[in-house]
Amino acid sequence: MRYRKSLTKNYDLNEHDVDNLLFIKPMISRYKDEFIEDFTEKMKTFPLSEKQVAAMGSNIAKLGSWFDTLFDGNADNAYFAFVGKLGESLNKYKFEQEFITAMISFSRLWIHEKIFGLVDDEVRRKKILISMHKMMDINSEIILGSYYDKLVSSYNPVYSYRNKVVDISEKFSFFVHTLMVITLIGLTLTAGVAFLAETVHLFGKKPDHALITALGSLLIIWVLVELLHTEIQMIKGGKFKNSIFISVALIAFIRDLMIITLKHETTNVLQQGFILLAITVLGLVYWLIVRTENNN
Repeated sequence: MRYRKSLTKNYDLNEHDVDNLLFIKPMISRYKDEFIEDFTEKMKTFPLSEKQVAAMGSNIAKLGSWFDTLFDGNADNAYFAFVGKLGESLNKYKFEQEFITAMISFSRLWIHEKIFGLVDDEVRRKKILISMHKMMDINSEIILGSYYDKLVSSYNPVYSYRNKVVDISEKFSFFVHTLMVITLIGLTLTAGVAFLAETVHLFGKKPDHALITALGSLLIIWVLVELLHTEIQMIKGGKFKNSIFISVALIAFIRDLMIITLKHETTNVLQQGFILLAITVLGLVYWLIVRTENNN
């Protein structure tokens, strides 16, 4: 299965689209059996072999699962893998490309008509239909892409080996990201325990000393939480953000400045000036990167 994290960006599938799909799901889910029945009737208009008809009949539950998950808006790697396997199965049973595109078009029109009749508010209906068509476009690309991948690999062994290498690399990358998430969870828990122990230990010292030291420890925990959040988003298929590393460096300099200030040493004026300059530069770079990422 090819990595498809850019699909949501290409089709501009955003949080508002997910909300629209989740809004219509309870209403349209009641018609799942009707959709399967109409889909089966439409399928009979094509000259399918007995093997193909039997394959569709034995996998009809997958069609119902696809109908349910379509309106979840979960455009992540797990969903892409599920839809991709549908395309691979269609190639396995030698379905023609015309059959696939026709059934995708039928499903799109069927759902469109059903939503049109379920939602009275014209503005809300239009938004839901746009979101649905985005999701259907993504599904169509994945299904046809997987179908043609299998078709080409059956004629070109090199193409098949290339896909296997990509699949192995993606699985290894996922394994490494999982290890990093586990490691970050452990570090965050350890930092939290250390923060509590340090807070209790500082009760007997000066309040300002305890406050600044505690804030320094909290900054470390905040950095770990941000790194953990970034890793989780990448596993879910999100985009990598360079700003997280700038924020780590920025927090490190801020913590150093707090510690130097706590010591009240006059000999550290030059060092304080250097750290202030570094914080200013990093802050400007961080602002520019975050602004660019948000625009993208």
